[in-house]
Amino acid sequence: MSEEHTPGTSGGELSRRDLLAKAGVIGAGAVAAGSLAGGAKAARKATFATPKIRRGGRLIFGMESDPVAVAPFGMAPGAAMWGKEHAYDSLAEFDKDLNIKPALATSWKADKKSVTFNLRKGVKFHNGKELTADDVVYSVKLMKNPPPPGSATVAANVPATIIDATAVSKYVVRLNMSAPDARVLGFFAWQRYGPIVPEGLYDQINVSRNAIGTGPYKMVGFNPLDRVEYVANPSFWKPGQPYMDAITLKIMTDEQARVAALRAGAIDGATLSVDVARSLKNESSLQVLSNGNAAFRELQMTLKPGRNEPWADQRVRQAVNFAINRKQIIDTVYSGEAAYTSYVPPGYGPWPLSEAELRTKWAKFDLPAAKKLMADAGMSKGFSVTMTIVGLQDYPSVAALLVQHMKQINIDLNIKSTEIGTFAAIYNAGSYDWFLNGRGMRGDVDGFVQEFHPASATFKAQTPAYRNLKAWKYIGNGRIQLDEKKRLPMYKAAQVELWNNPIQMPLVGIRKYQVFNKRVQNMYVSFTDFNPGLRTAWLSS
Repeated sequence: MSEEHTPGTSGGELSRRDLLAKAGVIGAGAVAAGSLAGGAKAARKATFATPKIRRGGRLIFGMESDPVAVAPFGMAPGAAMWGKEHAYDSLAEFDKDLNIKPALATSWKADKKSVTFNLRKGVKFHNGKELTADDVVYSVKLMKNPPPPGSATVAANVPATIIDATAVSKYVVRLNMSAPDARVLGFFAWQRYGPIVPEGLYDQINVSRNAIGTGPYKMVGFNPLDRVEYVANPSFWKPGQPYMDAITLKIMTDEQARVAALRAGAIDGATLSVDVARSLKNESSLQVLSNGNAAFRELQMTLKPGRNEPWADQRVRQAVNFAINRKQIIDTVYSGEAAYTSYVPPGYGPWPLSEAELRTKWAKFDLPAAKKLMADAGMSKGFSVTMTIVGLQDYPSVAALLVQHMKQINIDLNIKSTEIGTFAAIYNAGSYDWFLNGRGMRGDVDGFVQEFHPASATFKAQTPAYRNLKAWKYIGNGRIQLDEKKRLPMYKAAQVELWNNPIQMPLVGIRKYQVFNKRVQNMYVSFTDFNPGLRTAWLSS
């Protein structure tokens, strides 16, 4: 009988301190300080000194990754959304608890072949143009076929059942559908790939470097590797908002530089790793915020006809999955503040598989089983493979452990580190063997599994030789089922089939930590991995 355990630090294995130091994630002093802190409950929650909102001022946020481009449609990097999210709105939005709420549309009605939206009247774009149905028609066309620098692969996130959009009247627009689709409202509430822009936008500005939307802040401009500048939109459609005069997103890829800037008061907030954030919990001028996060970490593989990769054998992929010690990753990289995850991350409503089921079955560390599967596949001697990662945040630390895990089944895992722009291009093209990635928020549960279905552009680019008929059946039926109670067992079953025949291996669900100056009020860490709290934040002094 196999047993899940966490290896110690003997025999050449990396200790937590050595791993973080090797990956350049954190300084030794911060590791020591972080090790004395408690778990997630020890993270300091914001306390508001006064309920009275103070208006004005500029907030400077240290952003850990460069957006590359802030185009509204078809951008893969999560940082692209971080850069543009305050400029754009969509027809619906998520509230803090992931409930879908009206936004640019005040109401909607769906039937089998259409969804009709009633638009909010009097909404103005940043250039003064009033929002009309023609703008939605234009936007939907670009969502489905993103112009450069957007990617058609990313457009797979747009529900394929949306044929086009028709302006019924000035303030009424109809989505024409090929079939009923439960994903549509969540897609727009997600906003990442479905913002509404003014008609003709791509002929008016360089969308990679600027934006025109209806959001609470107007983008002044984006300077790559430097900053994104915003000023308040005085005509924002939510009365009384925004509260601040301006926001600067200062791009600071080095974590220790962000910490130094926070301590010096040069920036007002930043996203930090768990140990670094917790090492700052007792600093009198700072507040530490955290929350579960949709951007779980995942090992991905390509699978293409005629290439005969060792992992084309399902048993090899299963062996890789069982050789991964997720508990060690959680304890070593995240100081215990991460969770087992399925293809749908923990915290995403009722849709994920239970942690108990993951720990004991699907995501279990079972080295004897992994070795047997490799032997059964004729791969006892192993093979070499390259895994592409982005050299930021926690990825180098996770990669270092995966190298050790794969050695136990004689897989020589070579790490190829890239910058974020190259990383996104490699992913979109499917020009990799293995890929360490972070998933991010999806507007509907189907978004977490749609790329395993052959109708997806991502499937066609990356895994066209993959076969999983049972999962395909559950996914295909789930997306056209409008009754959530009937959809739930379909997506649970789809996840089980994906674990049985993996082509991607979910690793860990993470917590996101952000540290802010105490003058920043009404901020929260969003499960979506975006920063919507900055929209409603205000400065006490």
